[in-house]
Amino acid sequence: MVESDVAMETFEAPTENVLAFIEGSDPVLKNEIVVVSSHYDHIGIDPLRDGDTINNGADDDGSGTVTTLEIAEAFMQAQRDGYGPRRSVLFLNVSGEEKGLLGSAYYADVEPTFPLDKTVTNLNIDMIGRYDPSHPTGSKNYVYIIGSNLISQELHDINVRLNEVTGTDLELDERYNSKDDPNRFYARSDHWNFGKHGVPFIFFFTGTHEDYHQPGDEAHKIEYDRMARIARLIFATAWQAANQDAPPVVSGKGFN
Repeated sequence: MVESDVAMETFEAPTENVLAFIEGSDPVLKNEIVVVSSHYDHIGIDPLRDGDTINNGADDDGSGTVTTLEIAEAFMQAQRDGYGPRRSVLFLNVSGEEKGLLGSAYYADVEPTFPLDKTVTNLNIDMIGRYDPSHPTGSKNYVYIIGSNLISQELHDINVRLNEVTGTDLELDERYNSKDDPNRFYARSDHWNFGKHGVPFIFFFTGTHEDYHQPGDEAHKIEYDRMARIARLIFATAWQAANQDAPPVVSGKGFN
């Protein structure tokens, strides 16, 4: 018989989600919300590691937060030019993702700033700056799209069409777009907390790599040109969802 005692110390740390909001131009549709999300936290410093102890998180999820900011800037410029979106758009950078999707859970389950029944789409961005070495074809011209047709086939079709129309011409890879995925990527980022409430979503992701949750996840390794192409596709999908007459139709059961 073996016995052991495990000492565990817990503490509460204050943190905040960071929101930016562009009000829609349509007097009726402005009450509906398109959410573009990413998470700004990472796993911090590892004092037990030799050498570099700082986990920079350039891909996870600096690539997502930077892309969210760029998309927000594009929407804001459109509004300044007199072409603001008809629906309102919320840019949501959450904290606590690495500790269990805590920031998005707080937003969705505890204190949603805008009603979830008026939230018509969530486009979530988490790790789009690197390549997945396990990609079956070795292609670099791809982005994984996860969840898009679990709740709304129309949202999936919009994204596919705009990939062609805008000329971004990415391979929209559905390798992980299944609830049977053993990695469970469909549930491992902040879209989960929208999807479980029936909000149509797409999770944009390019996969893990050798620097995942390691100090080597540094900014000079990001593939910026490709990340910008993915950002243009996400912007186009958000723009369509924010401007078409009816929101993307809920057609699937999602996680329920």
